[in-house]
Amino acid sequence: MSIQTSDRPLGAMGDHVRVSADRSSRADETRARLLAAAERLFAEHGLTAVSNRQISEAAGQGNNFAVGYHFGSRTELIRELLRSHQEPIDAIRARMVSEVGYVSQVRDWLRCLVQPQLEHIGTSPGPTYYGQFWRQLANDPASVELVYREGAESQPLADILSGLYRTLPALPEEAVRVRNLMSQNILISTFADFEHRRNELGALDITSWSGFSESMVDGLVGLWLAPVTAG
Repeated sequence: MSIQTSDRPLGAMGDHVRVSADRSSRADETRARLLAAAERLFAEHGLTAVSNRQISEAAGQGNNFAVGYHFGSRTELIRELLRSHQEPIDAIRARMVSEVGYVSQVRDWLRCLVQPQLEHIGTSPGPTYYGQFWRQLANDPASVELVYREGAESQPLADILSGLYRTLPALPEEAVRVRNLMSQNILISTFADFEHRRNELGALDITSWSGFSESMVDGLVGLWLAPVTAG
């Protein structure tokens, strides 16, 4: 007795699976090329100056609607770019948080805040555009909310900020608000400047990020522990 589960020959079924796998692989490669092209163009020219057509052309796609086809919308493309970096950065954050422990100082938490992005950029095997893209995104009123939305979903980042606020000396609410704003601007601009300089030098160095990170931490320690003017 034979049991027939399909009219399609087994060989044909195997061919169908291989074709589907090949098609999926090509789609993944196309998405990766579109993401890389978009990040570089956004970093160099800003979000509003770059069209979906330019992204498709830079990614080697003849279809001018490739961004919409593969991501659905420009906003989703930007979200995907942020997520592609958020995961490895969060892994570094989680590692550092586990090493700090509960007994810690302001410097420890500021290092956890600064180092992950610099390590992510500074150990990459070639040029990167994440820091410069992030700066352009933060300066774009229509898209800046995406930066904060992605950050709000990071549990390691929430743990770092909680640890920082726990170890700070008592500060007036206004001082905390202003120093938070200053810190955000410093991080965004300095990461982008570090990345740009590294790219100019060929992106061959994979160690200087560490010393650069410590210098940034020194500056932020001074910012957060500076005395408050009475009144």
